[in-house]
Amino acid sequence: MILKHILYILPFFVLFSCNNGTQKETAINKDSIAQANKIDSAVKKELNKYLIEPPDTNYTGDHLSKWENGNVKFKGFFRFGKRHGQWLAFYANGMMWSECFYDKGLRHGANNVFYENGKPRYNGWYKNDLRDSIWVFYDESGAVAQRITFKEDIDVTSSK
Repeated sequence: MILKHILYILPFFVLFSCNNGTQKETAINKDSIAQANKIDSAVKKELNKYLIEPPDTNYTGDHLSKWENGNVKFKGFFRFGKRHGQWLAFYANGMMWSECFYDKGLRHGANNVFYENGKPRYNGWYKNDLRDSIWVFYDESGAVAQRITFKEDIDVTSSK
């Protein structure tokens, strides 16, 4: 419901930010743009409750967020506002959910995702944010369910 209201209000903020008036109007425009940016961020968070953003665009340092029960939710590192190095995600019960590697904000390297019972869900490699290698998918018991070969995020399994 909130998302619906935000989506109706957002065009008005954009409309008001497009005039070329006096200093007072410019100040109002800046306020409108700032408000629209806040709404945009709220919409992103509403659509993706697992969205991880740095405190600012140049932030360099560790990131750690926790579930309400105190268990770690996400753990990683930002370099100049972008994910870099190993990022880990955990279920609320403390079991590992995923491990992924980043290079300057792009997924690059091993990617491992797990079921809540600790068994692997799937794994594969990213190259410049595109799937690139053999990805293996598992059922909940840990048995291999499917293998797909990707090249630059395109399934090339059948061409082999």
